[in-house]
Amino acid sequence: MTQNPDATPSYSSRETSESFAYLISELSTNLINAAPEEAEVHIEKALAALGCNDRKDRCYVFLFDDSYKQMSNTHEWVNRGITAHKEELQNVPLEAMPWFFASMRADGQVVVPSSQNLPDVAGGFKDELLRESIQSMMAVGMYLEGRLIGFVGCDLVQRACDWNEQDVRQMQLVADMITNTIARHRTEAKLHELQAELRSANERLAQLANEDSLTGLINRRGLDLALATELRRMQRKQEQLSVLMVDIDHFKELNDRQGHLAGDVALQCVATELSRAFKRSGEVVARYGGDEFLILSPSMNAEEAEQRAAALLGSVRSCTKASEITVSIGIISFIPGIDTTPEEAIRRVDKAVYQAKNNGRNCFVRRSYE
Repeated sequence: MTQNPDATPSYSSRETSESFAYLISELSTNLINAAPEEAEVHIEKALAALGCNDRKDRCYVFLFDDSYKQMSNTHEWVNRGITAHKEELQNVPLEAMPWFFASMRADGQVVVPSSQNLPDVAGGFKDELLRESIQSMMAVGMYLEGRLIGFVGCDLVQRACDWNEQDVRQMQLVADMITNTIARHRTEAKLHELQAELRSANERLAQLANEDSLTGLINRRGLDLALATELRRMQRKQEQLSVLMVDIDHFKELNDRQGHLAGDVALQCVATELSRAFKRSGEVVARYGGDEFLILSPSMNAEEAEQRAAALLGSVRSCTKASEITVSIGIISFIPGIDTTPEEAIRRVDKAVYQAKNNGRNCFVRRSYE
């Protein structure tokens, strides 16, 4: 680079160089160990290191968007008495300064000893430097996996400078250090995102494993887990657990007469009504078998269980226009004992629904647990 006799000499003494190298080494170690929320402070310290001893007036980081249409000032350090511009330099369209962007992509750096001497082709970029009273500036590219993602730059407002190779090299050290930090944090963010997606997928698989595909209710597997849990919980609390079994009346005849599609519609209708009727906290509605459903209602006594069953008989009859559907309902309400098993509870409520069918269907029967 040619020397400008009127320019302030570049700070390139051996003592300054060694001091800068030591400082950058320390900052690099801090950045390597920094969490994302801590890295912002260390990046700004690295920019401050570039400007230490009044070497620079303003140091900054710009990042491009993925489409190379805009760039934003993400970090900035300013010397005493120098105006900050970070807030006004967000989402700057690159088409406003094509010369700068083309130079950065072609050479990986833009070095301006004197903004006044920039060629006219620099256009909007030159205008911006003059607007901000910048006499000299320098920027070096930040590359991630071979792709230009932004740049680290500095400005001189109070003087001009013929930048030398050491100036560019120091700037590149900081740029590489910040790029490595950004790369690590992006990788960590992507890893966390993938882990969250994996957890979500596993949760969905677990849900599907316990879900009936036709009705969306808990299936038999999920019911077994829920019933065992509620028996233990109600036994500890010494509170009543009401279990209701709902059986669709004449379901086989419906399938034979109108086809399996009508049977599926009937199952879905009943499932919908059950979900509407039993949605208190802790209540579980499950598809127990082909045309049978089971409901767990913790802390519900026998009288309330009968009231809910009576209301359910009416709502089910009107749940589809295709054909009138009725159900038979068996009820047991009891405080589980320490030895009460899920199999025993289901066997007892099954006897209640069997009795309801023998009583003419479209009704409910509650049996005592003794």
